[in-house]
Amino acid sequence: MDVRIGMATDRDELVRFLLMAGEGLFEHLFEDAYPGLTAIDALGLAVGDQDSPYHFENAYLVEDEGHLKGCLIAFPASQIGLPEIAYSVLPRERLDPVLPLFTSHVPNSFYINTLAVNEDARGQGVGGLLLDFAAELARSTNHDSLTLHAWGDNATALSLYKSKGFECVDRIAIPPSGKLRHTEPMLLLQSSLD
Repeated sequence: MDVRIGMATDRDELVRFLLMAGEGLFEHLFEDAYPGLTAIDALGLAVGDQDSPYHFENAYLVEDEGHLKGCLIAFPASQIGLPEIAYSVLPRERLDPVLPLFTSHVPNSFYINTLAVNEDARGQGVGGLLLDFAAELARSTNHDSLTLHAWGDNATALSLYKSKGFECVDRIAIPPSGKLRHTEPMLLLQSSLD
């Protein structure tokens, strides 16, 4: 398996991985928030926007024999946020409950925004490979730790993160929504890079 940086031609796959990792979060935020707006459209714009932390150059893809297996989108935690236009387009009742996901961060950490593995590649070490790759990126940019958000009831993901030294540093209660696939709070997890 090889890890490579994302390219503009990966746009559709990156959007698919973002939607997979978001577990309904982006649909909650964007679907019909503005007439005709879809989560796919909004994320497609973000992946192509050089000023967005979701830009394809912050994406790393695992390939095996020409097939994509998984995706990591990571960047310095200080870059967490939404584009300014999101604050004027998104209804407050959608944005406010999830706003802490986009406004708070652990200082000097490297943030894993997206870690997604295709269903047919799970259990093959792709997630662990991407977490190790993120740790190397963080060290190379002089960050003290890795951070990420995970749903509190996503036992499979939490097991992987725990095995890599992640510990819960904050809990964000998010009210239920018809789009969100989880009901437990979102956890902010951190792993020291000592």
